[in-house]
Amino acid sequence: MDSINAVYGLLPASDEIAPVRQFFWASVALSWVLTFIPLPGGRCRNYSIVDRLWSLYPLIIVSQWVCHYGYAEMDNRALVAVALVSIWSLRLTYSSVRRGDYAMGAEDYRWAHVRKSFDRALGAAGVIRFVAWEVFNMLFIALFQLTLLYKLAQPVRQLIVKREEWSTAQVLLAPAMALFLLLEAIADKQQYELQRLKRPGALDAEPNAAYAASREKEVRAGFVYTGLWRFSRHPNVFCEQAFWALMAFFAGAWNVPSLFVEGALVLIVLMWASVGLTESITLAKYPLYRAYQIKTSRLIPCWPLANDKVIGRAHKY
Repeated sequence: MDSINAVYGLLPASDEIAPVRQFFWASVALSWVLTFIPLPGGRCRNYSIVDRLWSLYPLIIVSQWVCHYGYAEMDNRALVAVALVSIWSLRLTYSSVRRGDYAMGAEDYRWAHVRKSFDRALGAAGVIRFVAWEVFNMLFIALFQLTLLYKLAQPVRQLIVKREEWSTAQVLLAPAMALFLLLEAIADKQQYELQRLKRPGALDAEPNAAYAASREKEVRAGFVYTGLWRFSRHPNVFCEQAFWALMAFFAGAWNVPSLFVEGALVLIVLMWASVGLTESITLAKYPLYRAYQIKTSRLIPCWPLANDKVIGRAHKY
């Protein structure tokens, strides 16, 4: 029993309240088990269960902390943090619903490519491949990702349980986080609008002729490269990383770095790898994406390269 308690207390934090620990482990188990349930449409497995939880999970955990410790006991710093996480969650959930991510059978297209990588490495069939994939499914898709979401929300708990006065840094960080949420929403909208116009007949049916003309080249190229996407190939990803990194420092990461920064750091590494996979898929589908890669920064917004510099670097590819 002691060994079970030790493992149970490892993730989340051993001093975590019981409702959050129970919710965490129940969601890990359930998100793994649900991948075995057959779905309509001829697909037997769907690995986007955690993807559906992504935008809601931190808010659910934060809500449990608020209910446990009491809303009346929270100071203004905690209220701001909870409000920002709520805005992040609701905005991202709306964006996911609009894209159809919650439709029956919907799955992130990248999981199919990850499965193909397993097939190439271990063979399309066989016990070793099956066991390796199920271990990956349980440990990474379910446990690792939900642990990351818990770690991202964990700094908010510190703000809820510890009342303090505002520091100068926190006064500056709060509006900065709000700004990154706004920029992420703008970037997502710009990308969604292009995907909408790429649907058959959508460009011709667009009532705003001037707007349709301004996006026609992007539609033909197959990817967005104007607006915020002119300065970064993934401005929404950069804003997401920046938001959670600033949240960690807003909660006082300089005092307890191992507790607060680890979630943001892991998110940065994970998204860097995810962006690499996304770009390899995009490049295979849209050859012009190579020129965009040369001209535009991968994540950190920068002024795009001049054409002569793009031409000078093109020979490397």
